[in-house]
Amino acid sequence: MPYYLSPEIHEDTEGFWFEGPSFQKESIYKIEKDKLPPINYDKLILKSHSLTHIEGSKHVDNSGKTVDKYFNGDYLFGKATVVRLTGDNFRKLNDTTYHWEVSLLELKTALNNIVPHKLLLTVDNYPKLVNGYHDPSYVLTLGQEAAEWLVSHDNFNLYGTSWKSSDFKPGSAERPIHKTLFKQAVILECLDLKDVPSGDSFLVAAPIRLVGVSESPVCPMLFTKEEIFDAF
Repeated sequence: MPYYLSPEIHEDTEGFWFEGPSFQKESIYKIEKDKLPPINYDKLILKSHSLTHIEGSKHVDNSGKTVDKYFNGDYLFGKATVVRLTGDNFRKLNDTTYHWEVSLLELKTALNNIVPHKLLLTVDNYPKLVNGYHDPSYVLTLGQEAAEWLVSHDNFNLYGTSWKSSDFKPGSAERPIHKTLFKQAVILECLDLKDVPSGDSFLVAAPIRLVGVSESPVCPMLFTKEEIFDAF
């Protein structure tokens, strides 16, 4: 079976960005006696940025790409490398917040100095919320040099993280890591990587094909080499 990189989404799941529930539904039709049409059909309300989602560069730049533009090329599928950093390099910022900013040396060491086509980054045994997401109090981001190293290689085109964002700049309007990565990559955030092993797999991460949006929900799937070979 492939690994599904999105936790289950429940109506009582609170959003990360002070936006209320991340998923709600409103009934349009219900199956009721002597009423037509005989179907159950709901309007779905999704707060994409509090779910496993994909982001285009329009997320931080009004002139950037919307999500539908990344269906051109191989942004949404291909070989992906899962990196699970070990140890505990979370630096305590206050009583509730810890930050692990991944340095260039840490990233190069984990990748044996080879930039992957697609990188899915997490840490070993990250704290997990009851709904399956990476605890937002344990911030995981790339350092600026690490992000620049990734985009300095033409082959790199996707960055994914188990944390809820790719930047941590409280109180600031700047989003430098997003902007650096968007120079040539699409971004996945809120990935469920808890039980995913390190190493290479085949990623499929096609979102809902909405036109003109800066982000869209997605349930990425990782297939092992064996699963790909056994399918043929």
